[in-house]
Formats: sequence, structure tokens, C-alpha cells
Amino acid sequence: MKFAASQATARKASVAGLAAVALLGATGCSAINQQATTLQYAPSDGIVAEVGDAELRNIALVTSEPDAEARYIGTLSSNSGEPLEVSITVAGTQTRFSVPAEESLILEDPANEQVIPSSGGFPGAIVDATVEVDGESETVGITILDGTLEEYREFVPGGADPATVEHLYETPAAGEGGH
Repeated sequence: MKFAASQATARKASVAGLAAVALLGATGCSAINQQATTLQYAPSDGIVAEVGDAELRNIALVTSEPDAEARYIGTLSSNSGEPLEVSITVAGTQTRFSVPAEESLILEDPANEQVIPSSGGFPGAIVDATVEVDGESETVGITILDGTLEEYREFVPGGADPATVEHLYETPAAGEGGH
């Protein structure tokens, strides 16, 4: 009788041990990895940064080819009761933006259009930019985009060339070797 009781206890202990290992396996990832929902990131193609009292939201450069003219897109916002002077320097070209107190400046708006002579890189790259606000300066990486995606084509200086993206949308006919 004593042997049967100890065997049952051993079985219960092994089942409890296996349950603990399974539970640890199911939750172990969060024990050693950062929880993804706590990460802050730019939810679009541009960058997000804060310099002084200015917020840079979805800031990017749109161009047609490497080192060509580029246009700023995104939003600059003021968290100050005073107007802000924001300057962004890319590839040696400084661009100044005047942001009204506690308001936003939307760079896609034709009235706020700013084009620089060179993006300083190629589409798909990130270039270093110096952002200065009221004497405070920070280096950030700004994304360079082109007209591959339709939503950016209207912002390409000089217009987007449709020939550069036609091949992306062609589908071969069944008789031409398609699967």
C-alpha cells in the first residue's frame, strides 16, 4: 500500500513539473524579450523626433533619383506659446521653417513647399540631418522616398516619371510563361 501511495505522489509531482515547464515555455519569451507594444516608433515612412519645443512627425524627403532635388514632407508642430524657427540641414543645405505658436505646419501643403537641391542620398536610404530649434540642435536620420508609391508621386520635384514604375504593375499573360 505504501508503495502505491508513493507512486501516485511521484506521478502527481511529475505532472505538476511538466505543467510548470509548459507554462514557462509559453511565457518565457516575454521574460527575456522586450514587449513589442511598449516600443515607440514612426508608424509611417518618415521619421518622428522632438527637438526643443518642436515635434517632427513623418518627416521625409521625396526625390526622383539619387542626389537630385528633394522636397520635404511631414508635419512640424510647436509645443511652445511662442512661434518657433526650425532649421533642417541636409547635404549642406539649410532650410528654415516658421512654425506658429502651438500650431502645426504641414509640409505637403503647397503654401509650405520646400525643395532642396540635393537629397544627399538615394531613394530608400536615410540621410543625416541637423535639426536646430531655438539654439538646441540634434542629428536625426531622414528617410529618402521616391515616386514608387503612388501617395508620394505628387511630391516628386519636377514630377514623377511613370516609366520608372510601370514594370512593377505588369503581369505576364498565361501564355507568356506565367505560373
